[in-house]
Amino acid sequence: MVLGKHFIGDIKSPVERALKCLLEVNPGLGLIESHKGGSGHEPAHAGFVGNGMLDIAVAGDIFASPSAAQILVGLKAIKGTKGTLMIVKNYTGDKLNFGLAAQKARSEGQEVSVVFVNEDASLDAESLVGRRGLAGTVFVHKIAGAAASRGLGLSEVTRIAQKVADSVTTVGVSLDRCSVPGRGGQEGLGGGELEYGMGIHNEPGVLRTNLTDLSSTVSKVLSYLLSPSSPVSFHKKDTIAVLINNLGGLSILELNVIAQEVLTQLSNGPQQFTISRKYIGSFMTSLDGPGFSITILKHDDEILGLLDEQTEVQAWPKQFTDEEYTPVESRITQYSPPNKPTYSPNPHLIVPANLLTKISSSLLTKIQSEEPTITKYDTLVGDGDCGTTLLKGVTSINDAFKNGKVDTTDLSTTFESIAEIVESSMGGTSGAIYGIFLNAFVNNLRNSNDGEKSLQTILQKSLSNALQELCTFTLARKGHRTLMDTLIPFVETFQRTGDLNKAVEEAGKGCEETKKMEAKLGRASYVSHEQVEKDGGVMDPGALGLKCILEVLGQELA
Repeated sequence: MVLGKHFIGDIKSPVERALKCLLEVNPGLGLIESHKGGSGHEPAHAGFVGNGMLDIAVAGDIFASPSAAQILVGLKAIKGTKGTLMIVKNYTGDKLNFGLAAQKARSEGQEVSVVFVNEDASLDAESLVGRRGLAGTVFVHKIAGAAASRGLGLSEVTRIAQKVADSVTTVGVSLDRCSVPGRGGQEGLGGGELEYGMGIHNEPGVLRTNLTDLSSTVSKVLSYLLSPSSPVSFHKKDTIAVLINNLGGLSILELNVIAQEVLTQLSNGPQQFTISRKYIGSFMTSLDGPGFSITILKHDDEILGLLDEQTEVQAWPKQFTDEEYTPVESRITQYSPPNKPTYSPNPHLIVPANLLTKISSSLLTKIQSEEPTITKYDTLVGDGDCGTTLLKGVTSINDAFKNGKVDTTDLSTTFESIAEIVESSMGGTSGAIYGIFLNAFVNNLRNSNDGEKSLQTILQKSLSNALQELCTFTLARKGHRTLMDTLIPFVETFQRTGDLNKAVEEAGKGCEETKKMEAKLGRASYVSHEQVEKDGGVMDPGALGLKCILEVLGQELA
């Protein structure tokens, strides 16, 4: 990540613009534009304003504490008659400014109480500043908001909020600093480093160390949360709610993998926690921080009931209750294909199984040696996975032959097995093309009539018909710079001459010609023609992969 590189680097008031966007999509919100302070944690806190959670959020300059004057304006904007609870994260500036605002509001007759959230388990509670408030604050927002929505008085809402604050703990970890728009000279962590105990304002963590595997990273975070010095004491089989929070820079896929590891360790570790509620997403970010935090809330029935109360806040996720939940393992199944119809082998299609196995082994050796070149070419003109995808498919086919999982009754059953392996092991465009062609080839082999007495004749017709069927599903033809530049010359030459070696030779010529072609389809069509022609031209990686396969067939069947 390049710190300081942003689309909005030239925007003078990004917070105002972002808040106005919230008004665009949520007609129930309003904005006091003249008074702002404290952003960069979206959706916290403005995203949690609405029925069932917050009435007011004071939002403004990135990572800046709101001033007492700004907070006081927020307090005065509240129209309720039962008083106001302020939920404040334990940072010096926040405590001072919210405290001053509370005093001013009280002097004007407004009833105000305050709950401080200080749940960061990575910090020493005995230090002068104490623990920071982190994503666990969102649990306090939700549960206190639900209590207020029930009509409870200020003292009771405050009691419940404090109870939650005392029952929640959080620790974060990040691969790098977040990047603040418009700020130059930002330094990040090294490529192989991560930092535990990261705050949400770009503060340093408590431990910088080398990046390890996910299991170890999660285990380390949990060791802070569950240590004797944690702000919450946990016991074996406690019932907890868990919030896995994206600090802003992780993909949804990566966050979900992390969350799955977290939930597994909490459920199956020594504590054997019962996890009643699971929340995964972006709740309290640090701009685009490439990290996550884990929050554990130890709760009783009172807290759980309030946690489950409905809210109209869009940033709070839909939650499934115990009545709707069944264990994950019971919802994971495997597809069992129906029994195949009885098939009588065609005597003209019977090929010795040892020859087929030998071809598979030679093919694996060939693709293993050529994969780096195919990958290199695909990195230049595609998305870089063509070589690895092909190698994965060929490896799976070879493993199936070695383990006796390929039905070698005749060529139709052999290629049917190969087609199934390709479909399950190869993704992307090339996997789909191979899958369609092989299935069409199998169907044509089985539909060959009794008049076709030689293997060569059956193969010529079946390959030609399979190519025609493939062309109904793809627009790619010769000259479009795809694997079809190899496949079409091979099939057409073999159909015309019956000479396998000649067909392989023409396929190789077709592949070679892709060096100078301008791509018409696929990701390569987005690459400049100058890039394709650089250093004498780059062969299409898909065409090269198929060329390698056909060369092995020609050598082994010569």
